[in-house]
Amino acid sequence: MRSVTQALTHLDGIAQRQELLSRGITGGQLTGAVASGTIIRVRKGWYALPDSDSQLIRATRVGGRLGCISAARHYGWATPESPGLHVRLAENASRLRSPENRRQRMHGGASVGLVLHWGAPLDPGDRTRLVTSRRETVLQIAHCQSPELAVAAYDSFLHTDPIGSGELDRWLEELPDHILQPLEACSRLCHSFLESIGRIRLAREGIRGRHQVPIPGVGYVDLLIEGWLVIEWDGLEHHDNGPAHDEDCRRDAVLASLGYVCLRFTYSLVMYHWYLVIAAIRATLARVHVDAIS
Repeated sequence: MRSVTQALTHLDGIAQRQELLSRGITGGQLTGAVASGTIIRVRKGWYALPDSDSQLIRATRVGGRLGCISAARHYGWATPESPGLHVRLAENASRLRSPENRRQRMHGGASVGLVLHWGAPLDPGDRTRLVTSRRETVLQIAHCQSPELAVAAYDSFLHTDPIGSGELDRWLEELPDHILQPLEACSRLCHSFLESIGRIRLAREGIRGRHQVPIPGVGYVDLLIEGWLVIEWDGLEHHDNGPAHDEDCRRDAVLASLGYVCLRFTYSLVMYHWYLVIAAIRATLARVHVDAIS
């Protein structure tokens, strides 16, 4: 007899009772597995392995599927550091629960940090079990997120999934003009969330460069402007990371020895103090231009 754990593993760790019964699991097995802690009851009629993706469990507990920017993160696309929880709900969804407690009903709106997306699937073939399809995710992001956050996710989709993103342009053409027009052109050359945000914001300032440029002794740099100014975007993974900091210092020293100027910007600076970022870049470019004239 197949075990409950085996059945759930084949169903991405989370499943409805009926799905499990159709695979030969009995009601007694489910009751025993819950009692022993082998599985957890997410909400009425839904079960999961304890180590399943926590965001998938939370979205299921609410009563829907992981969607929008949360689905993008699930797929490995670049997203903001704290995107909250976005849940896709069917038009007739009811008996919604708190993402943290299956016994706590949601009254008078969603929980803090929870964004609900209501509506039917785009088409029957687009219906997915636990997380919105890539197409539906792309379109939800465009409607829900700012243009620069949307493009950052699309850049990452292109970079991480060259085959799966082959239909991206066609999907975007489904968007109404007022949503499509503000979106910047996407680039598979940007490898991180900050890199995409920086590219979009610098382009608005009329500053463009080359992305992921190889430099001998250094490796690839995030952005090279005018052939000498290197910009590196340092995400939160650099915080409290001694080896990464040491490597960054080595790279900066090599760049300086080769005649490059390097500026580094953290997630906090880019997202909350952009005025300092653009001021530093403009001042550096202007200073070198003045030195060249004099």
